[in-house]
Order: sequence, then C-alpha cells, then structure tokens
Amino acid sequence: MYKNLILSGGIFHPFAESSRALADILEPLNVRSEIVSDIEQGLTRLARGHYDLLTVNALRWRMRAEKYAPYRRQWSFSLSAAGREAIKRHLQLGRSLLGLHTASICFDDWSEWRHILGGAWQWDRSYHPPQGDIDISINGSDGIVAGAAPFTLCDEIYTDLSLQPDIEVLLVSAPPGQAPAQPLLWKHRYAAGKVIYDALGHDAASIASPAHAAILRRAVQWLLYG
Repeated sequence: MYKNLILSGGIFHPFAESSRALADILEPLNVRSEIVSDIEQGLTRLARGHYDLLTVNALRWRMRAEKYAPYRRQWSFSLSAAGREAIKRHLQLGRSLLGLHTASICFDDWSEWRHILGGAWQWDRSYHPPQGDIDISINGSDGIVAGAAPFTLCDEIYTDLSLQPDIEVLLVSAPPGQAPAQPLLWKHRYAAGKVIYDALGHDAASIASPAHAAILRRAVQWLLYG
C-alpha cells in the first residue's frame, strides 16, 4: 500500500470534491490517500511519517493584490521554514510530488517552489481564459501518454507560466485563437525525487473524466514505481 498525503483547500475551487475524486481514481493503484486542509499540519505529518507521495491540490499564497483583500484573513498564506524543509526533505529521500492545477500559484514567496514544481504562476503575465471545453494534445511518446488519443475536457488553460528549462512536457493545449500551445502536464526531477505537474483539475469532473483520469493514473505509476 502506497501512502499519499493530499494538501487541499483554498478559494474559488471545489477542492474537497476534487481531492476526493483524486483519491478515488488512485485507489485501484493501491494508493491510500489522506486529505488535509491545514497545510502546515499536513507538512508536519509529512516530516514525521513515511509518505510515498505528496500531492498539492490547493490555492494558498500571500494574496497581495487588492482584489483579494476580502479573502486574506481566511486564506492568505506563507509557508513556514519547517514546511519548506519538509517538502525538500521528502524529495531528497527519493519520494514523489504531484502538483495539480493551482499548485503553480501556491507558496509565492518561496522562490525554490518553482524549481521543485518545474514552473510557477507569474502575477505580471500569467492568466487563464474562462473555464470551458479545451482540446488537449499529446506531446511526445513518453510512457505516461504513449498510445493516448487527444481529448476534450472542460477546464482552464493556464497560460504564460514561468517554466524551468528541464521539464518534459507531455500534454499541451492552445487558448482559443491564440498561439503557442501551453504546457498542461509535465514530468520533472528535483534532487532524488520525481515530480509531475498537471495544470488541469479545476474540479472533480475534470479529474474523473476518463481520459484525464487514465493519464493521471499513469503519471502516479511513474511517480511511485516507474
């Protein structure tokens, strides 16, 4: 049995439902998921226990823009030094990390996070068109996507993220009427650990969609024993 710790929660997204959907689609892989909404408490668990996989399915950052002022008291967040060390140590031990959707926005005052995840949201240029049906293409022949067909999903296309040069992009999609295609899923390594970032997963319906779920399972298989 593999142990997966899911850090979940934040604004504008149904994180409770999407985290449960992820846990459900991973269960056939013999993965038992624990879902926690307190990020620091979860990372304390990570530091004290053995987890094979850490999943970040959350939207927690400093919220400095004035439009987020009504939400700051409940949701503004800066990751502690202990929390940062717990994530780094997890990967240094050869364990794995899965970042979903808004994980690229999290921990915005920790510059190392973009190197760990392979990319990050940039507030002066990153954006996404409204949620809607998007056409997703396979990029390359890596085993995670080998044999998979292009598919359509109701989700968001995160656009103009700041990317690390060594990521291997596996799924792409172009915003309507725009180019170039944006990376939606990539694999990456940090220290001795493996990392997958999936920019999809706005809600449970996206995660449970058969084509997306199949690729997520393959991604987690690579993370755990690929």
